[in-house]
Amino acid sequence: MNNLLHVSANQFSDIESSGHTYKIWRELSKGFDNYYILGRSRNNKFEKYKKDNITLILIPKIIDKSSIFILSSFVIFYYVSKYKISHILCQSAIFGGAACILVQKIYKIPVMVEIHGEEYFRIMESPKKIIKFFGIFLKKIYLNANKVRSLNDFMTEKLKIHGIVENVVEIYNRVDLELFNEVKQDFKRGNVVKIASVGRFVKEKNYENLILFLKNSGIKFHLTLIGGGLLKENYNTLIKKLNLENDVLLLDWVKQEEFIDILISCDLYIQSSISEGMPRTIVEAMALQLPIVSTNVGSISGVVKNEVNGLLVEPNEIAIIDAVKKMVNSESLRESLAKQGRKDVVEKYEWNKVFYKYRWEIISM
Repeated sequence: MNNLLHVSANQFSDIESSGHTYKIWRELSKGFDNYYILGRSRNNKFEKYKKDNITLILIPKIIDKSSIFILSSFVIFYYVSKYKISHILCQSAIFGGAACILVQKIYKIPVMVEIHGEEYFRIMESPKKIIKFFGIFLKKIYLNANKVRSLNDFMTEKLKIHGIVENVVEIYNRVDLELFNEVKQDFKRGNVVKIASVGRFVKEKNYENLILFLKNSGIKFHLTLIGGGLLKENYNTLIKKLNLENDVLLLDWVKQEEFIDILISCDLYIQSSISEGMPRTIVEAMALQLPIVSTNVGSISGVVKNEVNGLLVEPNEIAIIDAVKKMVNSESLRESLAKQGRKDVVEKYEWNKVFYKYRWEIISM
């Protein structure tokens, strides 16, 4: 039998409330007799939920931080034996990776380890002695995994620099085009440039500077930020200080339909981050046929190709505002980049195509 164990340090309540995450499990489970997910319980106790061929196994979270999973993940030895696991998908090399590789060595069970963000490369490249030790450890996990999932060609090239080559497979971020089934058609704009960005209100998104940059640019704009988070009050204070109450809208989160309507109504989508992995929101904005301006950080250049399907710039005021002005001043540029972005999503990131490859790469290990 093909029984997969999906190891995740995330916290869950049950299967029913997992929402979009359950939809991902549902897709991946199609290639297996049984699909088991090992995660952490929000209720801080041992729990088990089953639906069809999917079983969610939850262990005590102990503390809110994921770091505790480095130790608690070793419980997988018990579940591997109990459920006769044949394949392992490890979501994080840091949180659960060591336990998965030990299981691989002892039980000869193939393991795929995923790499989602820039923090993994920062650890492997850090000159600090303590972090450097963890970097060597992390690299060994990737080298010993049967397969390493990379999100795009740029991330693959970065893995090659660290000698992680032969076991790398590219499986892109996916977009459900049944949900993102509307596209922006009208690329004309009004006197006020409507801009949107989606992401948690944290330092890495660089939203405070984005607000300042736009204020100083001379562009008449309306900026909608969707995400919510720790810095919301900081943003509100800055907005009031700059008298931008009518020009900047902060939204914690919105329903899918409203989210799509807001983005399509905008003239362009901007990613102003100073640090990133590969945000799925960029691909979703491309799916909606929005013109994209993004900073060249993390692995974004693996998706956004400068002057092909968006504008890719350095994360500073001059570069960001120059790119915004370039978009604002050319309807034909907005349209051509946006349409190429949508085309790329259909060809590379469409839900069914990605999951077909995803399932094949796991089950063929």
